[in-house]
Amino acid sequence: MKKILIVDDDSALAQTLQLYFQSKGFDVLVAGTSAEALTLWKTGHPELVLLDVQLPDINGPQLLSKAKELNLPGDVVMITAFQDTEATLHALSLGAIDYLYKPLDLDALDLLIKKLDLRKKESEKLEKLTYVISETYKPKQIIGKSDGILNVVKAIVQVSRTPTTVLIEGETGTGKELVAQTIHYHSAPNEPFMGINCASILGNLLESELFGYEKGAFTGATQRRIGKLEYSGKGTLFLDEISELPLELQAKFLRVLQEREFQRVGGVKSIPFKARVIAATNKNLAALVKSKDFREDLYFRLKVFVIRIPPLRERREDIVPLVEYFINQLNIELHKKVKRIPQTYLDALVDYDWPGNVRELQNVLRRAMILSDGEVLDFDLRWLDKTSPGQLSTSSFSPEGGVPKRLVDVEKEHITNVLKFTKGNYGEACKILGISRPTLRKKIRDYGIRLKV
Repeated sequence: MKKILIVDDDSALAQTLQLYFQSKGFDVLVAGTSAEALTLWKTGHPELVLLDVQLPDINGPQLLSKAKELNLPGDVVMITAFQDTEATLHALSLGAIDYLYKPLDLDALDLLIKKLDLRKKESEKLEKLTYVISETYKPKQIIGKSDGILNVVKAIVQVSRTPTTVLIEGETGTGKELVAQTIHYHSAPNEPFMGINCASILGNLLESELFGYEKGAFTGATQRRIGKLEYSGKGTLFLDEISELPLELQAKFLRVLQEREFQRVGGVKSIPFKARVIAATNKNLAALVKSKDFREDLYFRLKVFVIRIPPLRERREDIVPLVEYFINQLNIELHKKVKRIPQTYLDALVDYDWPGNVRELQNVLRRAMILSDGEVLDFDLRWLDKTSPGQLSTSSFSPEGGVPKRLVDVEKEHITNVLKFTKGNYGEACKILGISRPTLRKKIRDYGIRLKV
């Protein structure tokens, strides 16, 4: 912040403020009337305007209203006497960001400048986080312009300044881990980020994965192993699907949050725990607390700062920026040159409810990009299954008599179709199906799938 406009008909006060800000290295403009102020405001482009409520021609709120109509730049702080409370509140409703009482306190001015500088830095950080890519992209970036996603980004900016525990809520595929990584990047970028999915590891193994273990702690423990709690150092420990943490482990992890220390399995030495904890869930933890499936005390320890990521169907204005982002990303990854998407396809993407959220959108676009050879995206609208919840899609019925197929037959058919679609490429098939390569191989073996490509 380098240029300030002072608008006050008290010449002594205006001169005092001018000398004060000049001593701080600011470029200062001074006006005694609204007419003078409007001219200087238009030509000087101040970053901060100190505006007196009472002026000799029109009052401060009226001048502010005119400035807003002309889209003039700068944050506005009102200078007011106690009797001007009503006018001050009116100015705040018009967009003034703060106010100062007369006689002015220089300490209050210093505090105001620091607060505005911090606000500007946060705004710049917010712009970087919400940058929407058209022809270039940055990996692992939050994309969107909806109020919902902007609220998420604002929350990230706020919580990144402290080591507070964070609980991220959102449906599957909304990008909870991306939000956790963004918080980590903006708070402790040079420290470790350790993530673990609580649903993917059995309880006894999960304890060892988290806490580590000492040599001889159990059969097979031939040497000491460091766990994720220890590896996270002063960085971030991300617990995905925290609702799947077994109850006995919930009690142990609660102690870690309370005491900020832990012991390896089979160990007696207490090890300090210094990392930030970020937990994520796609389930209603409050409901799980009521059903006794999740500890109430742990729930309250985790929900210090909650970020809810809205599903894609609640922020349809983000779909087009996401499409641009993924197409550019996939162009590089798949060595494609797609530059355009027909409006019919784009409208269909925006109209679809995306039960799998951003992850489903990414997978559909990946499928389309694989089939696209030129500059125009090749897309099959039949991929967007609009079957309403509670109904079976026609693909789950056998041709004769409308009798539903068995689940195993539906899965076998779907895997076969995906393998045909990818021309036998296991890697691409795994990305579309959302399963690992060993799982795919097992299903191919179990179902006896024979594919000719």
